[in-house]
Amino acid sequence: MNADGLASMLQAVEELSPMTTVSTLLMDIERQRYITDSESVGSIPPPLSAPHGSGEETDATPAAVSMGLLLDKLGERIAFERTGARLYGALITKYLALVNAGETALPPNSNGEPAIDTLRRIRAQELQHFQMLSKCVEELGGDPTAQTPCADVTGTASSGLLQVVTDPRTTLAQSLNAVLTAELTDNAGWELLGELAEFAGQKQLVEGFAEALAVEQEHMAIVQLWLRGLMIDATGTPAV
Repeated sequence: MNADGLASMLQAVEELSPMTTVSTLLMDIERQRYITDSESVGSIPPPLSAPHGSGEETDATPAAVSMGLLLDKLGERIAFERTGARLYGALITKYLALVNAGETALPPNSNGEPAIDTLRRIRAQELQHFQMLSKCVEELGGDPTAQTPCADVTGTASSGLLQVVTDPRTTLAQSLNAVLTAELTDNAGWELLGELAEFAGQKQLVEGFAEALAVEQEHMAIVQLWLRGLMIDATGTPAV
């Protein structure tokens, strides 16, 4: 934008801005009323059967409450891992389009694994995590197909990331940035899930969750390395 254009914009701001400060008090009060009067996003479905090794517990006991929370967060991770597999599937399509057009190529992994093979491996691992989580829910007596409240929320939150990667107009770097956002959230989610499993007395799940976290940490490191490389080495190309 040249100096004349900037001056015109500043003049328009001066002329069209309200003469007095706009108060949002009434709008804020109305929003607060909606918040206090609204119902929750959803409810956690009752277990289809009692988890292995559990005793008779009412819905009000601390053990039942912690189990309900664990099932809710398991549903969240199921939804997120499913989205993760779709994110990497879309990223693979975008990457292949650029490679076939001769526009860019990501460096191989530290062990010499080609980038496309790394992407496909990560997608497969996301799917494996989805399947492992579904099995965990079944073992706890829950329904892995149920849309728990946290699963509903995370599905809404992650839909924007999927829109970024599937948009044909976004660059590879922009898509990797969206995937990195997902990986950061995923890592934090697995950490919390391990803590909740231990709190709920389901220590047999903790080891598997720790292994999944280690895999997700590798995913995050790879995406960070690729994104940093594009920002430094491919500036000005269609990939950025």
